Amino acid sequence: MRCNIIFHSIGGNIYLIARSFKEALALEGVDTRLYRILDSDLHVLAADRNDVNEYYEEIEELPVANNEKLRSADLIMFGLPSRFGMPSAEFKTFLDNTTDLFESRELEGKLYYSFATSTYSHKDALDAIEATDSWAAMMGLYAVDFPQYTHKDGLMMPSRPGQELEEVAKRFASTAASLLKES
Repeated sequence: MRCNIIFHSIGGNIYLIARSFKEALALEGVDTRLYRILDSDLHVLAADRNDVNEYYEEIEELPVANNEKLRSADLIMFGLPSRFGMPSAEFKTFLDNTTDLFESRELEGKLYYSFATSTYSHKDALDAIEATDSWAAMMGLYAVDFPQYTHKDGLMMPSRPGQELEEVAKRFASTAASLLKES
């Protein structure tokens, strides 16, 4: 059972959420790996903003996501920041480069789940997740029946995910591990 969590994190919150899901899934015996979406401008933000710089090096040390990381997973998880109700441009570029997987139907039947952050509203994050849900449906993935997890960042000062995330991650991991064992 393999889960690949592919994420784009700017201020570190998506990274922290991905890490929490990874740790909870590992406790359920799921081989879980983190992969980052390439963001060639992140170093510029990290130089100017402490919140970005706090996790910059940890994020940059992770391998970059590619289509092979989608192919090798039984469960694909996406973590993304929302931008005006859509995935970030970097995340959208990643999805746009999966046409060959759509044509080959290689991902069909795999499990899928997304989580998001938003600076502005819960709905903004849900709309971004809906965009990735549409991509997943086109690819033939099966959504894990679990409530969407969203986190609201602060506009000027990020609010880091709290204790409730650990509980959400544990419940998700239990649900996902059961589904993976059935498949």
